[in-house]
Amino acid sequence: MKNMSLIKVTFAVIATALASSLVNAKDVMTKSIPAIATPAPTSTQFDQLDLDKNGLLSLAETQEVKLINDAFTTIDSNSDATISKDEFTKYITK
Repeated sequence: MKNMSLIKVTFAVIATALASSLVNAKDVMTKSIPAIATPAPTSTQFDQLDLDKNGLLSLAETQEVKLINDAFTTIDSNSDATISKDEFTKYITK
């Protein structure tokens, strides 16, 4: 058999690796990575947030939960500057 030089073997390996990576680069991923969801508020959380136990949440009482605080005006459907348990429940079950 004929002896091959180390340079030729190295070139053949590099060419094969390059061709292989080009073929794999065109493959389409069929699996998607699921997004990490923020846990939805619960009605138990309403009771925990209602610090003065008057059955309503004020803007100050929602400071601890950014999701609720940011959506305060959306949740407060009757615009009375408080969130009732009904308004809260409607929002979290959307």
